[in-house]
Amino acid sequence: MINFTELGALMRGLAGSASDWNDAAVKALLTAMDSDNDGKVVLSDFGAWLFGTQLSAAEESKLKTAELTLGAKPKAKAKGKAEAKGKAKAKAKPEPEEEEAEDEDEVEEGEDEEEEEGDDDDLDEDDLDMNLLSMTGRNALWQKLMPARAGSAQDAAERMKGLKPPDSKRPDDHKHALLYLQNHAGADRDLDGVAPKGADRKKALAWLKAAMSKISDGEKQYQLPVKWLIANWRLWPEPDNKEEEGFLDLKALAVKKLDGIGFKYEKQYVERKIGQELGFIGEDLEMKVRPRQDEYIKLPEDRLGLEEQDDEADDYRMPGALGEALYYPFWYVIPSSRHALSTLRPKQRMEQATYIVLLLSAVHAVDHLFQARAKEICESVGGSVRAPPPKGFMRMWAKLDTDHASAASPKAAENIDTNRVAWIFEEPSQLRDAFAKAQEIFGPPVRVKNGYDPSFDAMKDTKGYRNILANYRFTPGMTWGALAGRDPAHADASAKTHAAWDKFRQLLLDTFLNMGFIDEASMDEELRQYLHCSDAARRFYCSKQMRKEPVGIVVEIQYMLQSYFDMRKYTHTWYKIVRAEEPEALVLDYNS
Repeated sequence: MINFTELGALMRGLAGSASDWNDAAVKALLTAMDSDNDGKVVLSDFGAWLFGTQLSAAEESKLKTAELTLGAKPKAKAKGKAEAKGKAKAKAKPEPEEEEAEDEDEVEEGEDEEEEEGDDDDLDEDDLDMNLLSMTGRNALWQKLMPARAGSAQDAAERMKGLKPPDSKRPDDHKHALLYLQNHAGADRDLDGVAPKGADRKKALAWLKAAMSKISDGEKQYQLPVKWLIANWRLWPEPDNKEEEGFLDLKALAVKKLDGIGFKYEKQYVERKIGQELGFIGEDLEMKVRPRQDEYIKLPEDRLGLEEQDDEADDYRMPGALGEALYYPFWYVIPSSRHALSTLRPKQRMEQATYIVLLLSAVHAVDHLFQARAKEICESVGGSVRAPPPKGFMRMWAKLDTDHASAASPKAAENIDTNRVAWIFEEPSQLRDAFAKAQEIFGPPVRVKNGYDPSFDAMKDTKGYRNILANYRFTPGMTWGALAGRDPAHADASAKTHAAWDKFRQLLLDTFLNMGFIDEASMDEELRQYLHCSDAARRFYCSKQMRKEPVGIVVEIQYMLQSYFDMRKYTHTWYKIVRAEEPEALVLDYNS
């Protein structure tokens, strides 16, 4: 059975501060767990509350093996009790350090049960938002008790335990980097630059540089720990300062690595006379206007029928005392969006997000059609194909405040590389043939950026990497009604599209769950709205309104020679560092 004292000790340890969970909040949380209202919380009660349903045999087994540390002994109340009254906070993602704060509330032995359960607490249970408190508690405990989600920061920490230090001369750095992963900030921006207890930032950064060198040499086992170390706000004390010492040091190393690789490939570019072979491609094409996706994908007037947030009642507040609006607004959680997007009213934010989801729903719906057509063209001239997944929601959201900050609304319509494919060729002649055939099938490109042009300064702009980026209007010759399943002649394509929509919604859900939520029900209202957007967009494309509308979207083909494809294996890790203008952009890139 779980009692008040044990639960209080656990919650305060998770939050990292005694003031995060006072007696009234702990008592209310215990009440929320008591599913049968018998005044006792046993394993089945706790499990049903945590999982949101009655436990299956598998779930009960998981819970029994979870690292549940509820064996706390009663402690004496300290003078910190008075300071903690009325100041409790429940953050969307509590600090995961497990040590209790030095000023944690203590309970003197011998005090009666009523005193222990906090009946004298200033914050009455009636003042609490019970749903919000229960949601916050569930998310915090889930992160502590359950196995790490695959690909998460917790997963990275577990994997790192089995890795050798990347620099054998500095083995001590390994444990400091591990502490950062074990105490990841998640979406909690209050932890910017706050090193975990016992961690040395300089040693963690030294580990990072050594691990990135290993990745560049082909040792991929370091990729996940590197990703989440860079994406940890704790590592960056001044995220918006492009002159921050640790960031500049990392960037200088990346530039040095890329320059060494780039000079080698620029020498090959000259020796193979690639400029003469490919530099002229696209020069005869006239492109007056930058293409946009809203040429085809337009936001309907009813904004997919989703409920609009009242602009005069913006309730997306920063975390405050328990009982207030405690969740982070999405524009705050997505780091690089805090500046420009924080000035948008809720209706405007929702409109931008709605269009992103509407666009991505179309992107996923047609990607299998585009990739099949692209593969056929490329292989017909002797090339090979690499098809990356469509661009993600978080990356597109972040670009609203950077690349697309000055764009007309909907800003996300500027994303014309949402469906993309890489065509790889051994010989320049194959690339030329592919470019001509693509124009024959897709029509003239709507934009071409030729990195093989001798006038392009590759060392300055891309550290020696060269390719051709070309965008096309992709119109597969069917309507949205047919793609949605209203035409038996396109049944196979429709089945793939519906499977892609299912996958897209799951990808969106997984993106949000990685912020530290248990399930959809535990998310804040704004995130749930984005998932509703996905459902509404799917209904829209399947609607009578869209039945006769032709399918169309702007796509991107990257033309590269095999040597430059090989080059990316060595440069990709470093190039993400170089292109970041400040630590904030770097964190975002590794979170997307």
